[in-house]
Amino acid sequence: MFVCGYHFPAEMGNDVSFDKVIEKVEKGAGDVTGKTVTLTNETKEGTILETLTVPEGTFAHTAFVDYYIQTECAEKDGFKMVYYTNKYQISEISKSVDGDATKDICKKLDDMNLYRVKVA
Repeated sequence: MFVCGYHFPAEMGNDVSFDKVIEKVEKGAGDVTGKTVTLTNETKEGTILETLTVPEGTFAHTAFVDYYIQTECAEKDGFKMVYYTNKYQISEISKSVDGDATKDICKKLDDMNLYRVKVA
């Protein structure tokens, strides 16, 4: 099974603990201190609906930095497309561990719009 881009043994099934995922994401992202994570919420036509900043110190922040570093998705104007599976997985874990800090962002990530991420 793959969660947030990381492979977990099949015997874990769908019950991969968030702690295991967080551990791999933090290791993959490295030092995220001082990095700004910006998301754009777009329609399928590419119209930007809004721009969001992910709060530093949250799992979502670390996970989007990790995604940006690890994904092979092509960069366009400094942004990389976020795959649906990844945004849903990041949202689910963030809802559980970040609480109110990312509640509004996670609610938006559950929609069907496209998202791009930029890390600066």
